[in-house]
Amino acid sequence: MTLAPVVRHSPLFSPRSKVELLSTPPLLPETGRLVEEQRPLLGLAFAPPAEMSLPGPVDVRGTLLHPRRTLSTENSVPTKNAIAARLGTLVGIFSGWLFVLYQIGHNLPAYEEEIHLPKSFDDLKSQSVVLQAYSSAHFGPVLTLFTLVFTFKQTFSIPGSALMNILGGLLYGFWAFPLVSLLTAIGSTLCYHISQIVLGEFIVARFARSNLGYLRRRVEVNRESGNLFYYLLFLRLFPFSPNWFLNVASPFVGVPVHPFFMSIFLGLMPYNYVCVQAAATLAQLDSFADILSLDVLLKLLSISVIALIPALYGQKIASWVRGRMSDDVVKQQQA
Repeated sequence: MTLAPVVRHSPLFSPRSKVELLSTPPLLPETGRLVEEQRPLLGLAFAPPAEMSLPGPVDVRGTLLHPRRTLSTENSVPTKNAIAARLGTLVGIFSGWLFVLYQIGHNLPAYEEEIHLPKSFDDLKSQSVVLQAYSSAHFGPVLTLFTLVFTFKQTFSIPGSALMNILGGLLYGFWAFPLVSLLTAIGSTLCYHISQIVLGEFIVARFARSNLGYLRRRVEVNRESGNLFYYLLFLRLFPFSPNWFLNVASPFVGVPVHPFFMSIFLGLMPYNYVCVQAAATLAQLDSFADILSLDVLLKLLSISVIALIPALYGQKIASWVRGRMSDDVVKQQQA
């Protein structure tokens, strides 16, 4: 029996173009599976299975043949000029969007009092009355600017989403909840596409090599079991998930854009709702810590655990339901 060689170092995750091949990988008897080291995703205690199937055969040239994609050792490492061009494109998109925001903000109707976009929690509290009055007087321009700023911050993973959620609740009340949920999903999806088209997997992997590999394995396992959406939903509901990393890494680990969008839209709803509702009691709050208290975090954690149940026990529950239905059919036939 001849065993296919296994890639130990892939140029996808290393600047070196040389690939080290092992002729006799450590395989488990009978199953023919490789035992791999498992790395947690930024501290998430979500343990993967003890063994993982090989992603695919490897030919003598070091090309990994995957059922969903092919990674070639010849062209997987971009040149310095290609990397510079990608980063320059990213800077260009960022600068262009920032210029549009500046032009819209600069051309807003004048107001008798000084007004600006809040930069901190205290800044938001001090301007709350003025912002509400200005938004009521100039609803359309303010809504346009709010939408573009919110989407901009989500697209480029700029901190401050909680502040924007509270601002939305202050300006638009309950209707800010579906608005910010939709804008969060749109901005994250734009981040997904920018990461996929502009950055590329090599640049992303340079900053999070081990986490990218771990997330790819978890996505593959949950896809094969039919629970990918529930796993993605759990990651978004979990209050300590690194959402920025999930946004930039998802296109390279086999996450389709449609479940990606819906998992964000639904998974971040509890967090968005808490922040939007905080605007109603803004005067009684002193900091963000008063919003995301221990009690609120525990509730968000409980919701994420509930969402994880179908991913962990979905097949067992489905088998149990089918068994009960079969028993009922047999009893009816016997009667």
